[in-house]
Amino acid sequence: MSAIGESAYRQEDYKFAEKNFREALAYEPELLHALTGLGWTLYDSNRPDEAFFIFHRANERYPESGSARRGLAYLFYRYGRMKEAKALLGSLDKTRWPELANIEHVLKARAIKGLPAPRLPMEESKQEEPAESPAKSAPLERGPEEPSTGPQQTPKTEPRPEIVKRSPPEPAPEEMKPPTSHEEPPGPLPPVRKPSLEGMVNIPGGRFTMGVEFTSQSRRRRRRRVTLRAKGGRPVEVASFRLDKFEITNALYEDFVRATGEAEPPFWRKVHFTGPHLPVVGVTWDEARAYCAWAGKRLPTEAEWEYAARGAGKSRRYPWGNAQRDRNAVFGLSPDAGGPKAVGRRPEGASVHGVEDLAGNVWEWVEDEFRTKPGDARPISRNGRPLRTLKGGSWVNGWWALASSHRTGDLPDRRLPAYGFRCAADAPE
Repeated sequence: MSAIGESAYRQEDYKFAEKNFREALAYEPELLHALTGLGWTLYDSNRPDEAFFIFHRANERYPESGSARRGLAYLFYRYGRMKEAKALLGSLDKTRWPELANIEHVLKARAIKGLPAPRLPMEESKQEEPAESPAKSAPLERGPEEPSTGPQQTPKTEPRPEIVKRSPPEPAPEEMKPPTSHEEPPGPLPPVRKPSLEGMVNIPGGRFTMGVEFTSQSRRRRRRRVTLRAKGGRPVEVASFRLDKFEITNALYEDFVRATGEAEPPFWRKVHFTGPHLPVVGVTWDEARAYCAWAGKRLPTEAEWEYAARGAGKSRRYPWGNAQRDRNAVFGLSPDAGGPKAVGRRPEGASVHGVEDLAGNVWEWVEDEFRTKPGDARPISRNGRPLRTLKGGSWVNGWWALASSHRTGDLPDRRLPAYGFRCAADAPE
């Protein structure tokens, strides 16, 4: 049932996803997959108060779960509890945690509508002392059916999501206006800040076999080990380098557009591709290179990209390992109704060094010309123009495209809603 819920969640059928996750928890109340799945389902269907209790419960029982920790941290940030959010994330740097930019976008929309800042759900707020600062002294939103918090109240029992008063509906992330929307209220724009090199992940150099094809040696029952067989490839030496932890987002790319006067990507006005936390799509290879140069970085080479995704010599089929796990990547969505998801929503799919979304979400441009096999002398051309390489698969592809050694190529001026990128940089001396 939890697997069915996960499939429904990926297709944005949140009602069916919630039903199956709750049924799974009825049979196994502490199942981490169902707890975090239900948490993200509630989070993305604009029920943050209920999501808070689910993530809090999951984080208490599974503090090592990156998904539970992030969901709880994002909600603490939404409620203005910066200390708790920072303790969970380690930093509130929006280049490291782009979802924080999305939360601020939602809070701004609330303020424009005259809505008060969100508060922790009633059950949690009863544990707190009176307001510590003017920013936290606003009265709690309370419906007529809710009891007073006076001394006559009975002792608090364990929080239950079903009794939480839901916040007013907020726009879903995929329905929000793009960063540069002309419908935004007038006001000074924040200063443009170039991305920092400090937030990148250091990848130590080494030697690996590039372009390996993995095949299953035998088919066995589910949950039993499947032996993989690697064939092909060529040995490649990679020097140490740095790689962006996440794909470049709309918020980061907007700074580049404002600073340079480059054109907006064409999909910023499409409902499934807007929002500061989503990876920017529809950028050409030339535009991706231009952004990286502006940021003091560069596109990764194909060898660097694959080396990082394969585990820096560990020969993994996918960034997280050899097994196919639906929760670890954004893939297999409808080309008509789907789209990429917020970067960093799949912490279980991270590489050995902590680089995320290398499999799925969006295809990523790399520096190299596209050849039939890496190392071939002549690139593949179309109408006399050499193609450029993309890696990682995307939200619209199946498992076949998510293997770290898989690749495709396209013309450098092509714009598709499944094409994005991340940057690399030389290792510090």
